[in-house]
Amino acid sequence: MSLNKKQISFIYENAEGERLDKVLCSYFEKGNEEESWTRSQIKQWIENGSVYVNGEPQSKAGFLLKPGARIEFEIAVSESSLRPYEVPLDIIFEDEALLVINKGPGLSMHPGAGNHYKTLANAIVAHLSSQGTKPLEGQRPGIVHRLDKDTTGLVVVAKTIQAHAFLAKQFATREASRRYLALVLSTPRAKRLVDRSESGSMEGNIGRHPSQRKIFSVLESGGKAAITHWKVIERMLYASLLEVKIATGRTHQIRVHMAHYGSPVIGDPVYGDFSALPTRLKQIARVFGRQCLHAAYLEFKHPKTLEFVNFHAEAPDDFKALLDKFRKLS
Repeated sequence: MSLNKKQISFIYENAEGERLDKVLCSYFEKGNEEESWTRSQIKQWIENGSVYVNGEPQSKAGFLLKPGARIEFEIAVSESSLRPYEVPLDIIFEDEALLVINKGPGLSMHPGAGNHYKTLANAIVAHLSSQGTKPLEGQRPGIVHRLDKDTTGLVVVAKTIQAHAFLAKQFATREASRRYLALVLSTPRAKRLVDRSESGSMEGNIGRHPSQRKIFSVLESGGKAAITHWKVIERMLYASLLEVKIATGRTHQIRVHMAHYGSPVIGDPVYGDFSALPTRLKQIARVFGRQCLHAAYLEFKHPKTLEFVNFHAEAPDDFKALLDKFRKLS
């Protein structure tokens, strides 16, 4: 079992000062990490100068912290030690090789900063373990492709190494197909690409934003080639419902391309600009709180039968409710 190094950072927020070793023990006891450590181990980290307080190494276990202090340290974690997360999964299909899940909103694909176990990966571990099936190792056990945390829809998960390799190759070569539903901005008499045509393609290299490194943008130079195909399913006065197919799989691709071409996905808190909407619809989009984007269709060749299989998941209730509001207010 291989080990990875994991950086941990948090702010001490208690009103009264506590010992550094006690605070670290409490941090692990609260289940913030999948691994657990003894007080003697933690004390040894501190004495070895491996724990930093406000950017400076602190070698005294009894050091009293002040409110607002930033604590930083590094731990070794095993790649396969995902903590099971018991949460109901909407399983569309399952056999001995794979399962297809309809992911809900607000569920991250795998552990990351600020969310160490309430993820789809951890839920997969819990589901497979309850069946007596050993999940694949790693932080993404069997996950072949990903969806953003607040994007809903279909995800395929492999149960075996062979199935994972077979499916991963299909996604890499675009033999597997995904189609999304997206509710995007439209306004009367606009000249946006989506408003002028019934279908089309969007192109533009995507990479990290030059100044805002946590988000992505279409770049004039650099980045990775990205192509997004779309067609209009329904038009409303201030929005259009699109079916979208991506020819490439870049991070945030649909959201970035739609925003770049003037039709951001309704509700997108990162890439959306909805100042053109009437006040009531603007408020509705803001309250929705996430991008109105759903991975509705999935097709791939099954690793056992070698025949193509396809799956469909209806848009979630909040998506349908938002769509109805835009229809009524058009």
